[in-house]
Amino acid sequence: MDESVESLFEKLMGSDNPLEQIQVAYALSNHPSKKEALQSLIKALVIPDVDVKLTILDIFLQPDFFSEDIVLPVSNLLKDEDNEVKKHAAEILGGTKDKRIVASLINTLNDENQDVRYCVMAALANIGDVSASNALESFMNSENWEDRFYAIDAIGMLADKSSIPIFLKAFNDPNPKVKENAILSAGHYKYPQIIDKLLSMLEDDAIEVEAAAAYMLGDFKCKSAVKPLIDLCKSNYKDLVWISLESLSKIKDPESIPAIISVLNHPARDISIVAQETLDVFNNSDLIEPLVDAIKKDVIIEYIQHRMQKFPERKGKRFNIRRYIRGLQLPIWLESLLDEIIISYKEDINSGEIN
Repeated sequence: MDESVESLFEKLMGSDNPLEQIQVAYALSNHPSKKEALQSLIKALVIPDVDVKLTILDIFLQPDFFSEDIVLPVSNLLKDEDNEVKKHAAEILGGTKDKRIVASLINTLNDENQDVRYCVMAALANIGDVSASNALESFMNSENWEDRFYAIDAIGMLADKSSIPIFLKAFNDPNPKVKENAILSAGHYKYPQIIDKLLSMLEDDAIEVEAAAAYMLGDFKCKSAVKPLIDLCKSNYKDLVWISLESLSKIKDPESIPAIISVLNHPARDISIVAQETLDVFNNSDLIEPLVDAIKKDVIIEYIQHRMQKFPERKGKRFNIRRYIRGLQLPIWLESLLDEIIISYKEDINSGEIN
């Protein structure tokens, strides 16, 4: 027979041994009377030992206990003396998405421990209440680049259109890491001002900033980014080429196909594979002409065309080249290409372009 919740609670509160208290807390979490057990665990948050508090907070994350009942009691721990407790409390509160504790979280942004502040920023971002925008934006004036880094991340999650000027400012941040994170946090800000700035950042001095801008413009499916992305495919930096290809695959502009085909010959095999995968997103009808054009530029095909100019048929010798090609049992696509070259050659003779 299970020990009663009342009995377990008395043990929990009456013990001076943290290890025993933790064991009793877990016993309560496994008790069939979940509602009563939850209330006992909430009352036990007054226990001073840090490990016991953290254990109870972990238990609150279990589906049986994660409810609105824990919100206000956990928010009181934002004033705890221990930073780990405050951080864990902020993480849990963010997961509840309960707007009742937004004010308490905003107040905790003033905590002297930066890790606590960053956990609180993340919690506010998860809750998504734009009333937190001003408090978060104030950190963009901090001299600490990490403050600005985490603040812009949270601001991006709020998707508050009034924050556009903050993003434009962050795009000019002196620290490349902040600039990069600002770009990657701008997913909810598909506005002309943002896009124009991102396009200009494709020529940034920092490779990671260029790459972030290329990634986000791909996410935005920005047609005006196609030409600069094509240019980035010629970069000496593999990661930049990789991201540019992936963005072109999202935009799916047929104008980019010839440039993507050229990357098939990239010396790095993994980049060549990405180029193949990028081409896979296009329709066959879009691919045929640029692929044939690319094949015609191959040195072997160019020689075949050169050889056609000296073909014995022009000297009166009878030789059925089409029958000869069929006998080679080539792949159908190559056979068709050679047929096209023959037809093109004969048209050139008839038109007088070849003497």
